[in-house]
Amino acid sequence: MMANDLFRRQLGSYASVHRDWRNKATHFVGIPLIVFSLLLLLSLWRFELGGREWPVSLAVAIVAVLGWIALDLGIGVIMAVLLAPAWYAALALAGVLGAPSAVWIAFAVLFVGGWVLQFLGHHSEGKRPALLDNIFQGFIGPMFLVAETVVVMGHRRDLAQAIGEGGGEGDVTVR
Repeated sequence: MMANDLFRRQLGSYASVHRDWRNKATHFVGIPLIVFSLLLLLSLWRFELGGREWPVSLAVAIVAVLGWIALDLGIGVIMAVLLAPAWYAALALAGVLGAPSAVWIAFAVLFVGGWVLQFLGHHSEGKRPALLDNIFQGFIGPMFLVAETVVVMGHRRDLAQAIGEGGGEGDVTVR
């Protein structure tokens, strides 16, 4: 399976500022916290379609998955498999928390905590976040985690090459 050229370029750009293991480690926690916090918050609002109410979080999750699949079918499908239980858990947590104010507080704690981890990681690497130069990198971040994992597991040589662009400590090579 091959990544499309846009995804390879974006992944290479993202990887170039995520070489240090500490930065990667903070992202493996921070990015899921941020994504989950957004799903949690978006679970507060609903829209009607086909005579039924749907959470906005579901619509956003579907659009994100379709975008990820458009960039890379294999990584996009893995993203869908990972996002489905995260979406359900966010919806369930919103239900348990009940009051919108409690959901907002949980969102704020998770969202800010996730970003603090991101910035700590970038501080340890000494490089500014890719998102500051290209907002699209926020969409690539979650895919990077999956791509990095798939590459470390010995799959997707095409992604290993994209991730390894630019050289530097912490590059992954697949033999």
